[in-house]
Amino acid sequence: MTRYAIGDIQGCYEPLMQLINKIDFNPSKDLLYLVGDLVNRGPKSLEVLKWIYKHQDSIVTVLGNHDIYLLARYCGIREADTDETIADILHYEHASKLIDWLRSCPLVYYDKDYILVHAGIHPSLDFSTIIELNDSIQGQLKGDNYAGFINKIYGNKPNLWDENLSQMRRMKFMVNASTRMRFLNKEDSSLNYKCKGDLVGVSDNLIPWFKVAPHSSITKKILFGHWAALGFHHTPRFIALDTGCVWHQSLTAINLDSFEIIQINNNDNSKNNSDNSNIRKLNT
Repeated sequence: MTRYAIGDIQGCYEPLMQLINKIDFNPSKDLLYLVGDLVNRGPKSLEVLKWIYKHQDSIVTVLGNHDIYLLARYCGIREADTDETIADILHYEHASKLIDWLRSCPLVYYDKDYILVHAGIHPSLDFSTIIELNDSIQGQLKGDNYAGFINKIYGNKPNLWDENLSQMRRMKFMVNASTRMRFLNKEDSSLNYKCKGDLVGVSDNLIPWFKVAPHSSITKKILFGHWAALGFHHTPRFIALDTGCVWHQSLTAINLDSFEIIQINNNDNSKNNSDNSNIRKLNT
């Protein structure tokens, strides 16, 4: 069995299929990790979801902010954003089976080596709290009143972790940290939602979440996406996999056993080339 991880797809079905073919993914023996944001902004969100649903026994995906947005739109608690591209899913005659599968997905997944999450792991959270909140949130999303739960978790507050928060506010913080986090305010490690760019010229008051020492109980390597402006980035503690496919850059996979990096370019020039991929080895 080979384990692969792929960055944010966001409805980019053709690049996904090209990448799947390039890595020679075999659903009968391989395992594919997806860092969330499966849908929206790209042109073929329905095709992406249908393919993942078909191969769900060989795929682990965590929820991203766009996936939660789809759930919110499906159950009618969010108005349409002007740039959304999920109408094909909302009007699909079998949408309910895709939605039911999606809301069964966790925010966080882990194996013996890695933690898989969309945006990141907040440094204030210990591993046991992460798993407890993840299980609680997953149970709420799988429940009959998942629409009411999603309605309660929308919003920017609380953006600061406190052990004394109510369970609902603890879950809301966990959702925001896991699906929306990029920078933290240095003073108190609270979530800062405004800064979304790269690491150049950032205010002295801000720090990327992954540059704050994690809780001592977090010993596994973290795989995440969400941050297209950051691009592919790695340290001994994490690997960032969102390389901006939906913004006409590339879709990235990493072989988690050989550390080979495989990318499919999704820009206009690459579409005229017979081979629009590149492969390299991660220096571990």
